Amino acid sequence: MDKEYSLRLIEKLSQATGLPGYEDDVRKIIKEELKDFEYSQDNIGNLVYTFKGKEDGKTILFCAHMDEIGFMVSDILETGYLRLISLGGWSTLTLPSSPVEVINQKGERHYGIIGQISPHFIKKNQSVNVPDLSELFVDIGANDDKDVKESFGIAIGDLVVPVAPFKYIKETDRVFSKAFDDRIGCAVLVELIRTFKECNNTVIFAFTTQEEVGERGSAVLKNYIHPDITIVVEGAPADDMPSGPAHPLTREGKGAHIRIFDPSHIGSRDVLDSLRRVASSNGIIIQEAIRTGGGTDAVTMSQSGRGSKCVVTGVATRHAHSHNSSISLFDYYELIKLLMGFYQE
Repeated sequence: MDKEYSLRLIEKLSQATGLPGYEDDVRKIIKEELKDFEYSQDNIGNLVYTFKGKEDGKTILFCAHMDEIGFMVSDILETGYLRLISLGGWSTLTLPSSPVEVINQKGERHYGIIGQISPHFIKKNQSVNVPDLSELFVDIGANDDKDVKESFGIAIGDLVVPVAPFKYIKETDRVFSKAFDDRIGCAVLVELIRTFKECNNTVIFAFTTQEEVGERGSAVLKNYIHPDITIVVEGAPADDMPSGPAHPLTREGKGAHIRIFDPSHIGSRDVLDSLRRVASSNGIIIQEAIRTGGGTDAVTMSQSGRGSKCVVTGVATRHAHSHNSSISLFDYYELIKLLMGFYQE
């Protein structure tokens, strides 16, 4: 596979802004990368590419969501600070001192820092707990609320997006950036479409919207696409860190992630067996996991039509749902090979 292309693609997708309901920039990149392929787009913004197979073949859907977690401005204080409401699930432990950009209605971007009370002002015997989002604020360098509105052009409802650099670590083929949940899944789908090989099955690739706020894009998708099989492609949270479990199930650099269970969905036994068979036959390394938290588009697509046999797959992603995340190109390519072999089977 073309590593140079993959890195360019991953950088463009992960660095793009695409909060839930505002996935336009991500959608534009995908359309540009796939300009030689026909697509359809529904009213909630899902992007769908379809490759027709034979009448006796199955219909297989691969889906990945375009949106990332972020914030909206919920209040402008007299002192010029901004309050936030979250779009998606954040751990507030990761937020203090993190950089963001506030995007006003004109598309202008203003740099800011998420703040909380300085340690200098914490009383000696005062305990420091996990902050509530309502206690945090964004400092954009404004003098007061008039400054925010008139000089910066910022209003309630404006988007607040994470800022994080893209870094490739050549020594270990690792990549750091923001939004790998789920831009890495989007990148996998783009690569699968670009290298698509005709087969008996009808294969559909869907880039969905608003997954991080309740799988709203796939809730629309399931109304008009009724696949026999659905494979959800995610930036799968890795648990191979010092504070993680004694026996991690999703480790960066250890192969394609296959999820047997999470609280929102139980993987189809038939599809799991097929994925294992493809991996075994082609020397593809996989790692199977059970998750005790989280949810994906599988919760909606499994209920499509008369039901779709569904499994969640992914690329192991460290530091998911924070400003920064990391993935291994080895896992990325193993997943692409696995899914390519699966739809051709």
